[in-house]
Amino acid sequence: MENSFEAETRTVFDRYQRQQENDDHIFDRLVSLIEEEYFGLPTGSFRGLDVLDAGCGSNANASYAFLDKGARNVVSLELSNDWMDCARKRLSRFGPRSELVAGSVLDLPFDDFSFDFVHCAGVLPHTSNPKKGFEELARVTRPGGSFFLTIMGTANGVIYRCINHLRELYQSDEQFRSSIDNLDASTAREAINWLLRIKDGEEKEYIPGENEFFRSLFDDDLFVTIRDRFQAPTYHGFAFTEVQIRGWYDECGFEKIRRISRYTKNFHNLRRFLAPMYRHYDHPLARFWFGDGCIQMIGEKPST
Repeated sequence: MENSFEAETRTVFDRYQRQQENDDHIFDRLVSLIEEEYFGLPTGSFRGLDVLDAGCGSNANASYAFLDKGARNVVSLELSNDWMDCARKRLSRFGPRSELVAGSVLDLPFDDFSFDFVHCAGVLPHTSNPKKGFEELARVTRPGGSFFLTIMGTANGVIYRCINHLRELYQSDEQFRSSIDNLDASTAREAINWLLRIKDGEEKEYIPGENEFFRSLFDDDLFVTIRDRFQAPTYHGFAFTEVQIRGWYDECGFEKIRRISRYTKNFHNLRRFLAPMYRHYDHPLARFWFGDGCIQMIGEKPST
């Protein structure tokens, strides 16, 4: 059953996930994140599987990807019913293979061992009991199946320390909160153009095309991410470690537990230059900026 904190989080996420749905580039980038090679599986491994996309978001982009790759059935689960109109825009093409369900990861409305592949990305920190949510997701994973989890690591990197400080400022400072709430590509473009007009009035370009390159670092995709970091009422923040999450998998009887990473492609903004650190999360530079970073882990439940 959802509580007020989780319902508030859902409301915040619904706003920007609907924006992602209306931008084909953002939606396609998110869909491209689901690929067998990344999960360490042979090409075609999702064909014929029953998949749970837990905390699918209003646009259900991962659900779309699993269905597009041939999953037999994909259950997209999210709180309440308010998101379903958005998800249906993309998923209706898959007919009865797509099922939308209202529910919470803390009390999944499914029998034990219901799914061959369980996918839960960035959801558990926004619940009142992440460990219970993990155990529920493990419960519905079939023997021989896999459970993939994304969760943010500890705030011991420079960027996450800054985010946590600015989150506090967002809560306490009305002017700063208004600036974040109104931040998008349009308002940013006005500010950037003002900066560049002043600069160009004082000195010539140092590198040909530097103004257009600078403008290219900022787009709606970037600002959707920034607003998410500040607006979502994160309950547990960046409070998890890789050792801790591995321990959860162990306790639930999973094997072949491994942390995975990727070079995330198709960013058209500043994050294009952060992608190497997403892939090589253990490099000293990545540790400096991101600490434990985005922990993405997968484990297999032994066949009985």
